[in-house]
Amino acid sequence: MGEYYNWVNVDKREYICPADFDYGNKFHESMHKDSIPLHALHTLLNDEWKGDHVLWFGDECSVSNPFPNKIIQTLYDQSAAFGYPGDAFDMICESYRNVSCLFREAEKDVREEIGYYIEELRDYGRLDRFNEYGIDFEKPFQGLFIKQAKRYKYTLNHTKKVYYSLDETVVLYQDHTRNDYSDPLPILMGYGRVTEPGEWLGDIIGVSDQRPEGYVLLKELFVDW
Repeated sequence: MGEYYNWVNVDKREYICPADFDYGNKFHESMHKDSIPLHALHTLLNDEWKGDHVLWFGDECSVSNPFPNKIIQTLYDQSAAFGYPGDAFDMICESYRNVSCLFREAEKDVREEIGYYIEELRDYGRLDRFNEYGIDFEKPFQGLFIKQAKRYKYTLNHTKKVYYSLDETVVLYQDHTRNDYSDPLPILMGYGRVTEPGEWLGDIIGVSDQRPEGYVLLKELFVDW
């Protein structure tokens, strides 16, 4: 089946799931520069997730202790406290909130999923699964589908003081041919079985439509094939 990934915020204990936007969850399936999950990520990085530690996290890779990267160490500590030492993806699915539900672009799939929850609650008086969207079943759709996903022009690494723009930065395959299709952010921030830890893993990432002062523009970035 392959490894499935979500965008995970370890500070807010939240995540977004590409499947809620009708995209595949495998590593490369939402890397297109115009993909809605990436636009939703940008929107969060500019708002509620500003200044937080975020990563593109796969479900087939355990996290270890000790680990030199702070974000992976945090995931290990959280999983151990939850009773799943090292099994961070399961811990996330059972304790974090899936905030895909905040986006209009995810309404169709999320509304359908919540409908299953309501039906299960009505028929059995309980849920056999975690309430992943954190909804109030008395008012199940209140506060949902209020955001619109938007891409920002510049992607900033506040830790390293560098940034890139898909209008200016050349994205290259490993053989140095040009890639005009992909946004390299999942590679830069990825952690899972099918990829090496990303170069930006654990860094603070942001977005902006204004060119950042005091930061260095990356002239080229590579994707991993």
